[in-house]
Amino acid sequence: MPGFEVRPPGTRYVGPVNDFKTAGNAVHGMRAVWVPIAVVAVLLALIAAEGIFSKVLPDGEALASGTVIEFGADRQASVKVGEGWTLDKAASDVNTRLFLTRGDMTVELTGVVFDAKDLSPREMWAGMRDLLDIDRHAGTEAWLDDPAEFDTASISGGLHGSLQIGNRIGTAFVLPGDDDSQAVEAKVLAPFHAGDEEWNAATALVDSIAFIGEDA
Repeated sequence: MPGFEVRPPGTRYVGPVNDFKTAGNAVHGMRAVWVPIAVVAVLLALIAAEGIFSKVLPDGEALASGTVIEFGADRQASVKVGEGWTLDKAASDVNTRLFLTRGDMTVELTGVVFDAKDLSPREMWAGMRDLLDIDRHAGTEAWLDDPAEFDTASISGGLHGSLQIGNRIGTAFVLPGDDDSQAVEAKVLAPFHAGDEEWNAATALVDSIAFIGEDA
């Protein structure tokens, strides 16, 4: 994809590498099994994503553990990958969204910048649910749970809830920026038989998301 570049650990897309703020897992107890993270704008096309999530993505570029990718229209968000993740470059666009896979686990991350009005996390969640309703009426099994509040080490005021699309289950999250002008959507999906190792890897990936220029 022209203009798309992922650099190895120790390098970065924009600005000094110290801009990236490593987040710790702030979800405890039963939530620690899920902790994928998410971010959505009301107008994001969850319907289009379903076609990708319902099948195994093609092989892409294997990423070295510790690689940091900045994404979104203003490169406003960053994610740090751990061991075993692959970037599907054909389905990814650094200006909008990233598709990452690890075994049967699929993670979609979308960076959103609000130009006209600020959207609360619950408004974004309602938009996700509306799009899933359209998908379901078209014949695809799709379900999104009521959201619960949660914080990570670097992001507060977010929402998360269980998600199912087709024969894959997971979690959706809305992660707002401190200034209410940006957000990150994350959807983590895997087959029912996915093991703890895959879910834990997704937990760490989601927990590493940070907004550039915001304090952890």
